[in-house]
Amino acid sequence: MMKKINKSPRELWVGLLGILALAMIYMLINFFKGVSIFNEGDKYYARFHDIGEIVKSSPVYINGYKVGNVSDITYDFKEVNNVYIEMSLDKRLQIPQGSYAMIVNKTLGSSTINLVMSQKEVFLQPGDTLYGTLNAGAIHEAGNMLPQITSLLPKVDSILVSLNNVLSNPALNNSVNNIEQLTIQMNRTTALLNNILSEDIPQATDKLIEIEDDLLQVSSQLSEVDYTKLMNSLEASISNIQQITASLNNGEGTAGMLLKDSTLYTRLNETCEAATMLLEDLRENPKKYVHFSVFGRKQ
Repeated sequence: MMKKINKSPRELWVGLLGILALAMIYMLINFFKGVSIFNEGDKYYARFHDIGEIVKSSPVYINGYKVGNVSDITYDFKEVNNVYIEMSLDKRLQIPQGSYAMIVNKTLGSSTINLVMSQKEVFLQPGDTLYGTLNAGAIHEAGNMLPQITSLLPKVDSILVSLNNVLSNPALNNSVNNIEQLTIQMNRTTALLNNILSEDIPQATDKLIEIEDDLLQVSSQLSEVDYTKLMNSLEASISNIQQITASLNNGEGTAGMLLKDSTLYTRLNETCEAATMLLEDLRENPKKYVHFSVFGRKQ
């Protein structure tokens, strides 16, 4: 026969206190994990190809406000690269159709799930599955860029070598000297331009103002001219010229007769011919017209 074991009340109290301590420790652990024990939320699922650093009890946010936790993670062995995350969300939450879950990896390695809500007015029901995507963050992007950076290093090295050759080339020093001389010349040109702008241009402006004043005086004098009287004088002169021309054409007066009658021209022409003949005869026979004698004129 088995002996009956008698326990004192003190031992019972110690056992109860141990159980309560374990329960308190469990509750504290879940509390620090963010898991609600007494308020069980609605279950929603999200399908991912890569869950990053998500673990059980990872928080779920909407616009930075915590609405639940990750309650379970399962891998679908029937389909490749499908991981399902079970989310326990606040019962008051309504998720519109077309919303999706996005995993965000933070700098220190912890990850969270952000629910991106759509604008539809039809809502999902508990147990429905959302589409999931991974936002790896800046560190992951930097890791993806490392192979590209590594492939660029030889090119950068060759560029540095070429740059060193260019900097050590004596032609560069000559070019720098030429640039310095050009800068000096530009400074001199700038000084000349400043001198022109400060001295020559004001003088030229003063002269232009004087010329403008003279032109204004000339304009004022021209405005005082009696143009009507001048035009009348011109018309009278033109009328007199027309009358003289008509008289000449009609043969009136000495000038008109000379223009109309060719007799004078004929006679003058004949006289010129006779004079020419007389001069030629005088040149050929001078003794015929002039007689010289030392002892007196011959009878």
